[in-house]
Amino acid sequence: MIVGLVACGDSSGSEVGAETETAGDGDGDGDGDGDGDGDGDGDGDGDGDGDGDGDGDGDGDGDGDGDGDGDGDGFECDYEVRPDGVLMFEAESLAIVEDWQIAADMPGHYGSGYIFWSGPSFNNQPGNGLIEVELGIHEPGRYRVQWRNRIGMGADATEHNDVWLRFMGVADYYGKAGNDPETRRYPKPICEDANFISMIEALPEVGDAGCAQGSSVDGWMKVYSSGATEWKWSTRTSDNDAHDIYVEFDAPGAYTMQLSARADYLLLDRVVVHREDVSNELAQAEAQAETPCG
Repeated sequence: MIVGLVACGDSSGSEVGAETETAGDGDGDGDGDGDGDGDGDGDGDGDGDGDGDGDGDGDGDGDGDGDGDGDGDGFECDYEVRPDGVLMFEAESLAIVEDWQIAADMPGHYGSGYIFWSGPSFNNQPGNGLIEVELGIHEPGRYRVQWRNRIGMGADATEHNDVWLRFMGVADYYGKAGNDPETRRYPKPICEDANFISMIEALPEVGDAGCAQGSSVDGWMKVYSSGATEWKWSTRTSDNDAHDIYVEFDAPGAYTMQLSARADYLLLDRVVVHREDVSNELAQAEAQAETPCG
């Protein structure tokens, strides 16, 4: 279910807040990871412009795109990237379905609450409890995906700690670790295509590419937290081989981000999608406001 779409707003492309890169390869622990949920996937226990010229329609309204918002993009979305390079939404703002629930009894959450999956786990069957979010992208490039979460049951940080993630219509998405060169981990089945992997490994910035360790199917990535017995920004893929989540957009537009239930009682608090040059300090700031389109 897609939350209510509205016309996407300002696409000025301003570089406000484009800080030096500190978010590119994790939060500093990066010492191996997984979720230990008993699904047989080798889990472990450690961590993990629009350029609108405003005068091209000849109707005297000065908007250039016919949607009345003056942005020149002509697409609709749920949340958009601001000029500072950050898109943010609170999980409890999403149109939840099936056994997703909103709660607020776990202290320390941001916003008015968080969501969690109260139904059975789907360790090898993505698509259950499907939530879709339309992301408004004004500036093509590579973006990082991070969310704030924690386990909601027990004390084992490798249980109740993951969600399925997939993107539709984007140029590329994958797990990334390191820089110059970086390694990439892809979901199945694309990672099983030898020609595709050879093409990726031919990129000057990539030293190695392959399949993410652990369960994956039909483009879905298992995304887990590491050591999140308290609220934590931790968003990784590939078991015992921690890679952060990146997505590439090759043109301005609206792109679909899909979340699907995997582990029960994973508490999801806040999600950010930000340009890779944005610092963690900015992207993860509690004072960040949601960025709805319009």
